[in-house]
Amino acid sequence: MVFGLTPSLYVKAGSFIFGAYGVQMLLVPSNMMTDHFEAPATKYTDFWIRGQSVSIATVVYCMTKLPEDVAAKALLGLSAGIAVLYPFNAKFGYLSSLEVKYPMHYVPEALMLGLTVAGVLALK
Repeated sequence: MVFGLTPSLYVKAGSFIFGAYGVQMLLVPSNMMTDHFEAPATKYTDFWIRGQSVSIATVVYCMTKLPEDVAAKALLGLSAGIAVLYPFNAKFGYLSSLEVKYPMHYVPEALMLGLTVAGVLALK
């Protein structure tokens, strides 16, 4: 624990952040596309984004039921993995070449970096 950041607090904060993303994915999937990319949303992107909300909800539910040290480790892995595969891949293009829309795309970059760093600190 560093700076008073406990595994329990980390899991609560991460659950809130991922939960908010899951609600957005369910209710306004087009925004996930148009807010972050210079490309239109389609019925196909809405389809897979809305479907992903179920995965997010399940992960958040499970993290609240696991022992806090296990949940914090899982959340750290989730946050780091998502950071690498989504916002930073979109930014740096090491797996995909995308037209990212700023300043809005700074939000997931900051959130995933913040959650990853917070996870390391919470588990010390």
